[in-house]
Amino acid sequence: MKNKNSFNFEFPFDSEKVDILKTIEKNCSDIQCAWLSGYFWNLSNQKSTLLKKKNNLFDLQENSKKSITIISASQTGNAKLLSERLSKYLNINDKKTVLKNASDYNFKKINHERFLILIVSTHGEGEPPEEALSLYRFVMSKKSPKLNNLYYSVFGLGDVSYNLFCQAAKDFDKRLEALGAKRLLKRIDADIEYEKKYLIWSKELLISLNKNQKNLSTSINFSHKNAQEKSNIYTKNNPVLAILSVNQKITGRNSIKDIRHIELDIKEKNFYYEPGDAIGVWYQNSDELIERLLKSLSIKMDNKVTFNHSLITIFDVLKKHFDITTNTKDIVKKYSNITKNKFLEKMILDPNKLKNYVKNIPLVQMIYDFPKDLSCEELLSILRPLTPRLYSIASSQSEIFYEVHITVGIIKKFIDNFLYLGGASGYLSHYLKIDDSLKIFVKKNNNFRLPKDKSASIIMIGSGTGIAPFRAFMQHRDNDCSTGKNWIFFGNPNFTEDFLYQIEWQRYLKNGVLNKMSLAWSRDQKNKIYVQDKMKENSREIWEWIKSGAYLYICGDASYMAKDVENTLLNIFQKNGNMDLEKSNEFLDYLRINKRYQRDVY
Repeated sequence: MKNKNSFNFEFPFDSEKVDILKTIEKNCSDIQCAWLSGYFWNLSNQKSTLLKKKNNLFDLQENSKKSITIISASQTGNAKLLSERLSKYLNINDKKTVLKNASDYNFKKINHERFLILIVSTHGEGEPPEEALSLYRFVMSKKSPKLNNLYYSVFGLGDVSYNLFCQAAKDFDKRLEALGAKRLLKRIDADIEYEKKYLIWSKELLISLNKNQKNLSTSINFSHKNAQEKSNIYTKNNPVLAILSVNQKITGRNSIKDIRHIELDIKEKNFYYEPGDAIGVWYQNSDELIERLLKSLSIKMDNKVTFNHSLITIFDVLKKHFDITTNTKDIVKKYSNITKNKFLEKMILDPNKLKNYVKNIPLVQMIYDFPKDLSCEELLSILRPLTPRLYSIASSQSEIFYEVHITVGIIKKFIDNFLYLGGASGYLSHYLKIDDSLKIFVKKNNNFRLPKDKSASIIMIGSGTGIAPFRAFMQHRDNDCSTGKNWIFFGNPNFTEDFLYQIEWQRYLKNGVLNKMSLAWSRDQKNKIYVQDKMKENSREIWEWIKSGAYLYICGDASYMAKDVENTLLNIFQKNGNMDLEKSNEFLDYLRINKRYQRDVY
């Protein structure tokens, strides 16, 4: 006899409910059926998701208070063996530990730790082991955060016959203290025969942990609250001074693109952002470009001009206040009208020629080709005010709190032995030096947000630098206990030259954070393959994800890529959802209205 409360999971409906379902199916359109599918799937997850959120928050608080991270930095294996022994010893004594090799440790989250034990060897001339170099460099750098909430202990392994005995351990210990961390025990510097010192240290460490964990407040004051709970004091008209800390080319030497990974230090600036936001960069024009422009117009760089009720040099005005990198149809027409140049006068009469000219010839090159003696006032009359350049943020503060990352494609044109660079991209990649400051602000984008439901799945589609916000998405979902599936479509010219953030994506895939990755390399074969082609190959599975409530995100070029992707989605709806073009457009609108189809295009 079956228990009254048992369920048949293969078909959990009685005949009465089956009749109701058949009636609903008969009287609903395809779009309505698809909507109901997602609705009931989401409804079934709400209670369990709420419980998960509560449990995750509780676990996060408890782990933050009690979990002990043990990092081994080993050269010959001794540090690793001692770390494993220590972990077992603490586990036996009811301590929860997280054991990490230094090479696997996400050092940029070190400020999340409450208890950190470092067992480190030294080799060479007082250097840390190879696997600890990244951690060592980060902790010793200006980028390392304050660690006022951290308790730590360092156990050093070395050989007393060397001059710099246990130097790596000494360096770590001194630096952690300087960053505000509190010692659990005095550092141990152990020679080759380390067993006796280890046994004494491990027992004293347990006593110290018991004491400090007991005294730790039950309330957790995280140093980084959700950005939604914070308000920025920095705006377009009141930017913050950030510091350029990393400028790294992430395309290969043979790539047709020059794409940079840029990291900006915002430590102690009360600067908050969310995945999906952009930053505005107030750039400055290069000295070389200003000089080329003024020489072509016979204007001296120290000539004075009245600007904003002040008398300043034309050089300073052009440096910070006017855009001299972007050519436009209006600028060409204005310059033609002032100079009466025959070539320009004829060219502006043909819309297609004018369009191509503006696209291919920079403003300063136009003036260089057709020089004319102008006054400062005449020059400024044809120029546009300099405006900040917006870049999608490529990081999440749930992982990297004191930094903001962006992915920058460098605009380059080489004409008449002169290299023309994009205004902001050239400023970030070529003109600024490491540790230079620049003005930035957050541009909120509430129309490009991750689902509030952490169990919801997402499909990310981007090409080129359009991968930037998806890097932020993955960092965030990797850190906020999200359980939904993640699928990315990414395209660029070549696999070997243009796989942006390759190691990170492969790590997410290996760790199960990323469930599927579909890659399109347009120039690796005779027939070009784009992200929309990969979408067509996965048409049925994309439809199944959407029916199950997945969210769609598009980032990239608005003129071509975004349009092609949208048309492909409409074809997927028609093919798999049994819709005509009108119904598929209605379904896309439904997704858009419900924030399940979001775009960040430019």
